[in-house]
Amino acid sequence: MKTKKTTLILILLMAGLFLANHEIFPQQTASQLYEKALYLEEARGELQSAIDIYIQLAEDQDAAQSLKAKALLHMGMCYEKLGSEKARQAYRDVINRFPEQAEDAAIARDRITSLDAYVADLNRKAEKHMRQGNDFFKRWEYEDAIKEYYDAIALRPNTLLALNAQYSIGHSLYRAGKYEDALATLTNLMEENPESNIAPVTELMLSQVQYTMENDNNQGAALIDRDENTIVDPKTGITYNKIKTFTGKNDVIDRTPGTSLSPNGKFLLAGNSIVPMDGSDPFKFVDMQVNAPTWSPGGKNIAFTCGDSSIYVVPVSQETGHATGIPKILLKREKDCDLYGVNWSPDSKKLVFHMMDKQEKEYPQIFSLSISDREIKSLTTANFPQFNPAYSPDGNTIAFNGPFAEMWLCSAEGGAAKKLIGDGHTKPHWTTDGKWVFSDETRKGWGRSLNFIRISDQKEFKLTPPVKTGTFASLSPEGDRILFHRSSHHLMFGMKVASASGGPSYEPVAHLPVYGAQWSKNSKMIIVQGEKYNKMEEGDAAMRIVPIAGGESYLLNMDVDVTGKPFAYCVTPDHTRILFKTTKEDELDDLYMAPISIEEARVTGPATRIIENWNRGGAHNTKMSMSNDGSRLAIVDNDDIWIYDMNKKELKQITETPEKKKWVAWSPDDRMISYWAFVENPDFEVETRIISSDEGNPIKTLNNCMIYPWNWSPDNKSVAMLEDDKFIIRNIFNDESRVILDLNTHGLDDTGVYCWSPDGKYLAIDGIVKSDPDRKYHLLKISVDDGKITELATDDTGFKYDISWSPDGKWICYCYMDTEKIRPESTLWKADFEEVKRKLISKE
Repeated sequence: MKTKKTTLILILLMAGLFLANHEIFPQQTASQLYEKALYLEEARGELQSAIDIYIQLAEDQDAAQSLKAKALLHMGMCYEKLGSEKARQAYRDVINRFPEQAEDAAIARDRITSLDAYVADLNRKAEKHMRQGNDFFKRWEYEDAIKEYYDAIALRPNTLLALNAQYSIGHSLYRAGKYEDALATLTNLMEENPESNIAPVTELMLSQVQYTMENDNNQGAALIDRDENTIVDPKTGITYNKIKTFTGKNDVIDRTPGTSLSPNGKFLLAGNSIVPMDGSDPFKFVDMQVNAPTWSPGGKNIAFTCGDSSIYVVPVSQETGHATGIPKILLKREKDCDLYGVNWSPDSKKLVFHMMDKQEKEYPQIFSLSISDREIKSLTTANFPQFNPAYSPDGNTIAFNGPFAEMWLCSAEGGAAKKLIGDGHTKPHWTTDGKWVFSDETRKGWGRSLNFIRISDQKEFKLTPPVKTGTFASLSPEGDRILFHRSSHHLMFGMKVASASGGPSYEPVAHLPVYGAQWSKNSKMIIVQGEKYNKMEEGDAAMRIVPIAGGESYLLNMDVDVTGKPFAYCVTPDHTRILFKTTKEDELDDLYMAPISIEEARVTGPATRIIENWNRGGAHNTKMSMSNDGSRLAIVDNDDIWIYDMNKKELKQITETPEKKKWVAWSPDDRMISYWAFVENPDFEVETRIISSDEGNPIKTLNNCMIYPWNWSPDNKSVAMLEDDKFIIRNIFNDESRVILDLNTHGLDDTGVYCWSPDGKYLAIDGIVKSDPDRKYHLLKISVDDGKITELATDDTGFKYDISWSPDGKWICYCYMDTEKIRPESTLWKADFEEVKRKLISKE
C-alpha cells in the first residue's frame, strides 16, 4: 500500500515538473527533430524522411519561429533535390510566413531566383528534345523520336510536358506498327493521369489503336510506295533512270524548288542544307536564314539572300561542301525593300537579281551587282514587273520573267528588253549551249511541267515528266542530262483534332487530304471535303465521313444524274442535304442540292439545281454561306446576294447594288446576313454591311470591321477582331468594344483565324508566339472574360485554318497546310537531254 502511494506521488511530482517546464522540453525536442532532419537530408540523403520531419516542425505550434523558417527552407532544398515543383512553394512560405527571419527569407529569394533560372534552362532543353522528337516523327524515324521524347521526360518529369512526351511516345509506337506497345503506353498514361488535360486526346488515341488491332488494317504504319529504277513514259517514249535514293538523315529535302547539283556533281543544295551525294550526313553551310541559295559556276561560293533586303556570299570547299569562311554581306538595303532571285554570271564576277524599293519603285526591277566593287546597275528601261533573272552561258544576255509570267530577254549590259514568249512561264534556265531557255513550272501545271523555248524561232515544247520522277531539280554540270527530284515530302492539306482542355493534337486518319471540315451534331464524326485517295497521289474531290474515336473513314457516294463531274462543297448543318457544283467548258458553275443519308453514306434522291451559270468571281466559301438551321443558302451571284430556300426550292434576290460582294455570313440566329462591300471610291474602301436575311433591309454599316462567318458571337451582338495588336470584342450595334488580349503583353506577334466556343466563353485562335525560335503558329484558347491563354495542340506549330469547335465544346477541329512525309524515301532521276529534244521536236 505504501509502495503504491509513493509511486502515485512520484508520478504527480513528475507531471508537475513537466507542466512547470513546458517551455523548455518542447523546444529541445523541436531542436532535436531539426538536427535529426538535417542528418537525414545531408548525411544520409534520405530526403523524403527529412521532408516528413520538416513538415512536422513547420506546423508545430510550440516551435520557435526561427526553427519553423529553417525547416521550411530545408524542406524546399529537399524538394529541389528531388526535382519537385513543391520546392518553390516551400520557399514562398518562408518569405510570406516569416518575413522577420531576414536571413532565411533572403536565402529563399535567392533559391527561387536560382530555381527559376534552372527550371527555365531545363524547360528549354526539354522543349528542344520535344521539337527534335516531333521532327523525327514527321520523318517517320520513330525510334529516334521516342529517344528524344524520353530525354524530354528525364529533364522535366512530373510536368505537363512529360505527359505530352508520353503521349507522343504512344503515338510513335502506333505509327511504327508496334500496336501492343502503343496500347500499353497509352493505357498506362490514361490510368495514371485520368483527370489531366492529356486524358481526352489519349482516350481518342487509345480507341484508334484498339480499332486498328481489332481490324488489322494497318492504319498506323507508314505507307510504302517504292519506285522502279527505270520508267519509260508511254506518252513520249522518253526514258527516266533513277540515279540516287535518299533515306534517313539524308532525306532532308522536303520541297523541290531551289534544289540544284553542285558543279562537280558531289552535292545537292536545297535551302540551308547541303546533301552529299556519297550518302554521308547532310549539313548546313551557314547558321542563318537562307533564301534561294545558288552555286557559283566553279562551285567555290554560294550566294543567297537573307530576309528580303540583303545579299550574302560564303566561300565553300569544292571537296567537302563545308563553308571555308564567314558569310560576307555584299548588299544591304533598307527594310522597305524586296530583294530576291539571285544568280551568278558565268565568270563569277557579278550577281543579278530583282529588287523593288517600295519607296521609289512601283515594280520589281532587274539589277546586277559587281562582286569586286559592289557596284549596282539597273539593267532594263522597261517599266513593268521583272523577276528571276538568269545569265546566258556566254554572259551576254539575261532571261527574266515579266508580267503574267512572260519570258523576256535583255542585254547583260542593260537597255531595252525584248519579249521572248507569252505567259505561263516562271524562273528561266539556260541550256549549256545557250540555244534554249526553259522554265521549271507553269502557272497551270503547278510545277509539274517544263516548257522549252528554242530561241532561234521562239518555238515552245512542253515536257511533263511522269509523276514518280518528281519535279525539275537542275541540269547536270555538263548539261547533257535533266535531273528530277522526287521528295518524300509533299505540300499537304489535312485535318486534326485537339482537346479544348489542352494537350497534343490527334489525327483521326493519317495521310488523308482534307480541305474543309464540319462536325456532326453529336460531336462524334467529322464530315470532310477532300480527295478520294490518300496522299500518295492526287485523286478526285470527295466528301468523307471520319469517326474521331478510331474506325474506318468512308466516302459519301455521289451517284447523281447530272452533266459533268460533281464537286462537293459541304453538307447542310442538319446533315440531310449536300451542296455540289459541276463546271462547264466556259468555266461557269451549276450549283446543285441533293438529299443524303449520313448513316448510309450516299445520295438518296435526285439533285435539284439551285442556280445555273453561277458567276462566283471568287472562292466558293467567300461567295456562299449556309444558314445555321440548314434551311436557307445565301449566294453571291453577279455581285448580288440571293437566298435559296431549301424546303421550298425557291431562289430570291435580296440585294440590288453595284459593288462587289464577298464573305457573306449568317448571324447565329439566322435573322441577319453580313457581307463585305467593295466600294469603288478613290480609296477603294471595304465596308461590312449587315442586312435582314428575309428581305435584305439595311441594318448596319461598319467601317474597319471585317466580319467573317466564324467571328459572329453566339449571342448575335458582337464580333471578335484584331485591331492595333489588340484582340477586342466589338458590339456591332452600339460600337462599344473591350480589349480581351494585348498581343504585345501576352508575347504574341500575330494571329490568324479564330472562332468562338459554342457557349461564347472562349475564342480559339492561331497565333505566332514570340518565344518560339522558329516563329511558328500555335493553337491557343483565349478566355473572353480575363484573357487567360491555354495552348492547345502542343505538338503542332504548322499553319492552320478552318478552325471549328465541336457542338459539345470538348474538341477543336482544324485543317492544316504543311509539308508532310508521305513516302519512305526521296529519289533523284535523270533523262538524257538529247533524247528529250529529239522526241519533243519529233511531235512538232
